[in-house]
Amino acid sequence: MSTSRLILFFALIAFVSCKKKKADDTISFNNRLDKQVTVTVYPTMTDYANNTNPVMRKVVKGGEIMNLPANSLVSGRTYYMDWYTDDFYTNNWFNDAFPQPYTQVAFTPSNSNSSFYFDPGFTGYARKTYLATNDLYSNWHAVNAYMEDTSEGYHSFWSTMSENERYKTITVTKGFNVFYTYKNALGTMVTDTLNFKVHRTEEAYIEFMNSKGQTLGSMATGRLPTGVAPDYKSSSKDSVMAYLPNSDYYFLMVKD
Repeated sequence: MSTSRLILFFALIAFVSCKKKKADDTISFNNRLDKQVTVTVYPTMTDYANNTNPVMRKVVKGGEIMNLPANSLVSGRTYYMDWYTDDFYTNNWFNDAFPQPYTQVAFTPSNSNSSFYFDPGFTGYARKTYLATNDLYSNWHAVNAYMEDTSEGYHSFWSTMSENERYKTITVTKGFNVFYTYKNALGTMVTDTLNFKVHRTEEAYIEFMNSKGQTLGSMATGRLPTGVAPDYKSSSKDSVMAYLPNSDYYFLMVKD
């Protein structure tokens, strides 16, 4: 092989190696929406849940791919990603404990896992409804209790219940915990901590789950006794129907 060909051969190898190194040394955030997305990366789940100590916060324009140097994040370390549009309608607030296709909060960047996507399919009013107080939590309290008859609709049992039976409050947190406070028969307040799944639906629908992935109850907008029969449809995002653990009633709960 001639000297000139050797020089060309090694130059080509160097170029390919450089391109590969450049690709491996890039973390990309791909915005598939036509709207800008704010993305914040946190070092721990606790920081994610409390909006503290962000490692990075960026705004990615609609349709844009934002490339960052690989040393922006530590390869092999788990981080927690929070992204949303300005109106919070499209976002990734979905609990990794109950995974849904392609959604993720926790992620671990590496050479083989360095591209992350903001997808327009991750929509719904759950985040806007349940984290509206300060993007951290919301508080709810019961104002009525119902059973529903398929032919006659909702019937209130509020007037038949004691003050202890009526007392129900819910705090929904960003970290996917619900604090459910109620009074027992002696009037003592008890607080249960429940994990929950955020459903990818148009309505703000969360489902309380136990450690085995079995349902314990739920909260949802979209259908209220105050709506018009027979479908009782409601557009309110400040009132929900809650089916609470160990209860036969659906509680109408309003946001504090």
